[in-house]
Amino acid sequence: MQPLAPWSPVLLVIALLLTAALVVMRLRRRSSTSDLPTDWALTARPVFSAEERRLYRQLRDALPHHVVLSKLPLVRFCQPTHPDQVRYWYRLLGASHVTFAICSTNGRVLAAVDLESDRVTSMRAQRIKTSVLEACRVRYLRCGPDDVPSAAELQSLLPLPVLTARMATVPLPVSQSRDRLTSTVASRRQERANLWQDSTFADSRYSSLLPPLDPAEEAASRAAAGRAASRR
Repeated sequence: MQPLAPWSPVLLVIALLLTAALVVMRLRRRSSTSDLPTDWALTARPVFSAEERRLYRQLRDALPHHVVLSKLPLVRFCQPTHPDQVRYWYRLLGASHVTFAICSTNGRVLAAVDLESDRVTSMRAQRIKTSVLEACRVRYLRCGPDDVPSAAELQSLLPLPVLTARMATVPLPVSQSRDRLTSTVASRRQERANLWQDSTFADSRYSSLLPPLDPAEEAASRAAAGRAASRR
């Protein structure tokens, strides 16, 4: 019987270690992919609190031509300049969001508004958020629950080229808006009535392209029109 090689115990130890490592990996994989619950003990809740709802209405009234998104994560509107740093930035920014994001119609974030709550925000988290918004050139405003900004303050967040004169007007109260709408509808109806009454075939821009009728053709046309009228 040949004696065992001196390195046989080493191979045995390595094999045991590999087996143990495989067992641990399988156990971890099973724990990470646990079975789905049979009872989904969940219920719906509103997205907005009372203060957030009030601020959202203020944003919609002040900026009717823009899109207002709520609870928007920072990673949704920023991206790393180097693809190999995606994991780093996601871990740093993944838990941060803004209360409201003011966007253009094509989805570009122009400004962000944070509504401070009773939860204490760490200085590090606030510094991260401010730095990200500054790097992305997104204007930023923080306000308290009892200090909702006015329409003019919200409009001042947007760059002047974006905020046109029509967008910058503060909405009128409901009663004045209703009166103005009624007056506008009535005046436009009157304009349409006048245009319809005054409109004739000669007003058409195509009439200048038609050749003049021959006198004989004109007489025949009138006679045909008379016969058609007598049959009615």
